[in-house]
Amino acid sequence: MPHANLGDVEIHYKTYGSGPPVLGIMGFALDLRYWAAQVPAIAAGNTFIAFDNRGVGRSSRHPATSIDQMSDDAVRLLDHLEIEKTIVCGASMGGAIAQRVVLDHPDRVSGLILAITFARPIEYMRRLGEMARRVVNEIGIEAFVEASLLWMFSPRFFEMGADAIDQIVASMWAPGAPETPSPEVVGAQLDAIEKHDVLAELASVSIPTLVIAGQRDVMVPAFASEEIAAAIPGAEFEMFETGHGLMIEEMDRFNARIRAFLDSLAASG
Repeated sequence: MPHANLGDVEIHYKTYGSGPPVLGIMGFALDLRYWAAQVPAIAAGNTFIAFDNRGVGRSSRHPATSIDQMSDDAVRLLDHLEIEKTIVCGASMGGAIAQRVVLDHPDRVSGLILAITFARPIEYMRRLGEMARRVVNEIGIEAFVEASLLWMFSPRFFEMGADAIDQIVASMWAPGAPETPSPEVVGAQLDAIEKHDVLAELASVSIPTLVIAGQRDVMVPAFASEEIAAAIPGAEFEMFETGHGLMIEEMDRFNARIRAFLDSLAASG
């Protein structure tokens, strides 16, 4: 399994497919395995690079101190892989990291996909984060995983997609799976999320951008993505019908929309 030694941290990553590069930045407390539903669609015409943020998966277990630090890790991974310019695709907290990448290194990003994400402190998310801290610290990480599923997927999906949800849970604890994030890592990522505040800066983004939201998202409210789409000149915006887990719950529609956007970038050169 390839690791990039960046000096102060080792970042675990995988690459799939061939073509123009796409860097996938995953969200809160999740590792690169949670891109699995998107890999076939993205790798059909692009090189897809997925990685574990520091503290998560098989990367170094150092807690992150900020979104800026995780953004710096992502750019240094690009340097390690000798990728001068890439499309960046970020989901949830990964979308916040992607915003910081494009704002700090606009010359390194040729296209931007921001899914189920936010650009400023959201009071609802702060309160949800405080509850997450209590669950992790007072009950444990396993209870936190189970609770997160209730926040992530719509009630209907639990009826129709129970097998998929059970597979997600089983993958967390399967033999050989990466360790789940420690309470310290969970707390540090929550701190980083609460400090992320770049909405006023997004008007400077001048590359093709696709923003995706979930109408029933109770982890990152849809209005947070609407704000991003309104702030970035010319951004495309699409509202999905379900919630934060739309990448799985509406996998076919999500993958088709991502593929269409990537193909449009390729067609425009």
